[in-house]
Amino acid sequence: MIGITKLLCGTATPGDALRYGRDSSRLPAHLLQFSADKKPIVVWNSTLRCNLRCIHCYASATTDRDPNELTTEEGRKLIDDVAEFGAPVLLFSGGEPLTRPDVIELATYAHGKGLRVVLSTNGNLITKPMARKLKDAGFSYIGVSLDGIGAENDYFRGKKGAFDAALRGIRNCVDVDLKAGLRCTMNALNFHALGPLLDLVEGENINRVCFYHLVYAGRGNDLRHQALTQEQSRAALDLIMDRTLDFHRRGIEKDVLTVDTHCDGV
Repeated sequence: MIGITKLLCGTATPGDALRYGRDSSRLPAHLLQFSADKKPIVVWNSTLRCNLRCIHCYASATTDRDPNELTTEEGRKLIDDVAEFGAPVLLFSGGEPLTRPDVIELATYAHGKGLRVVLSTNGNLITKPMARKLKDAGFSYIGVSLDGIGAENDYFRGKKGAFDAALRGIRNCVDVDLKAGLRCTMNALNFHALGPLLDLVEGENINRVCFYHLVYAGRGNDLRHQALTQEQSRAALDLIMDRTLDFHRRGIEKDVLTVDTHCDGV
């Protein structure tokens, strides 16, 4: 993970960790990399079930529950192990984790174990009541995937109206003071949409955005030929860095990152 905002704008430095101390349990999310007891975050693909069918899904998620999916009790035991190990973050991913009926129960349990719990989601199931449940369960961050504006995102998601539903999900999180960010998988099909997505981040007052490279797994493997070229990758990074510096100069607080894999747990 490359923190573009930190790299270019100096918004977090090792000196900040000295003020907070270097115990990961006391550090805010953006300073975890400076902790003395740094350990990896844990991403739990808690289900392969999903309400959408994204053309680039690295998990080849389906509408059906996988018979090997962990039960609630098994999930609790996993959380016990993660907490005992001392991982600072447990990220619920999928599939779509909100299709698990017990996700709120499991997140509440993990939060009670001292873990920082975050969610990777398509956002379509985050109604106003669900946003409140997520907040009460102890989620500290909700990462919502968007790969274009309007119909372009709907094409990636395989469902008309997916963009509008995801945007409502983000707004519902913001309304209950739950931090929500945008996640985008860059590829040749949506390369031209990076600018409009950054416009959306500014217009909707979204404080965090992560850009990913295409993962060659699951259905994403079928899109290898749509991966960014070297020239497009450079242009994308130039755009992201230019916009990050522009945000900073105008006093707009944004946490902009680029990531090589599907994991933005903090």
